[in-house]
Amino acid sequence: MAADWLLLQVSRVFTEGEPLALRCHGWKNKLVYNVLFYQNGKTFKFSPQNSEFTILKTNLSHSGIHCSGMGRHRYTSAGVSITIKELFPAPVLRSSLSFPLLEGNLVNLSCETKLLPQKPGLQLYFSLLLVGSKTLMSRNISSEYQILPAKKEDSGLYWCEATTEDGNVIKHRPELELQVFGLQSPTPVFRFLFYLAVGIIFLVDTVFCVIIHKELQRKKKWNLEISLGSDHGKKVTSYLQKDRYLEEELKCQEQEELQERTHQEKPWEGRQWQQRSGCPQI
Repeated sequence: MAADWLLLQVSRVFTEGEPLALRCHGWKNKLVYNVLFYQNGKTFKFSPQNSEFTILKTNLSHSGIHCSGMGRHRYTSAGVSITIKELFPAPVLRSSLSFPLLEGNLVNLSCETKLLPQKPGLQLYFSLLLVGSKTLMSRNISSEYQILPAKKEDSGLYWCEATTEDGNVIKHRPELELQVFGLQSPTPVFRFLFYLAVGIIFLVDTVFCVIIHKELQRKKKWNLEISLGSDHGKKVTSYLQKDRYLEEELKCQEQEELQERTHQEKPWEGRQWQQRSGCPQI
């Protein structure tokens, strides 16, 4: 009966940022005082005489609300589930170029979000800040900002914010970090890739040089063997020719001796035999 004696009256569906009226109502409009309003078990408002309270700016956390109050006794209402529609999600800051950025690049930054379809006429305003440095854009209806040209001093953490005109709903997301590098000073990644490429080229050249050197040594050895084999063949041929000549000369000497003996014994036959002989005349 205690929960039925006290009732929390509230609208069940709201849009984020709208006011939320609460009324802690006693049975048969009985007087209620020392009213406490709770959210998720924690007290957030105490009113000694007034049983009504208005939350000016609702957000997605406003749910599970109930109240308690004094009549003849301390009564507590049942909890009320409230649906809060999100007006727009927290914006996301995006860059038109992938990282890393180089000096001179054109960079477009956009603070992107989407408004609830049931609120087509609502205008959002956008702000953009370079954390710890300066405000780049303040309450602008455009969600885009252009950096032209990008410089080293543009490096840092960027933070964007979207808000309604009355400021009842303000949302932002974690920062986006931009790094702008000079054209003459390559990034560590580029430097690493450069040295890696040079090392690979040096290794390939070394391997080719070793292969070429071994091939030249092999060809040189092969040519030397051919040369030695050719010289040896020439020497053998020379020796054979010389032996053949000496053999013919010995034959001729024997024939000459035989000729002389024949000539002494038979002069006529010796002259005929000498004419048939191929040996040179002495």
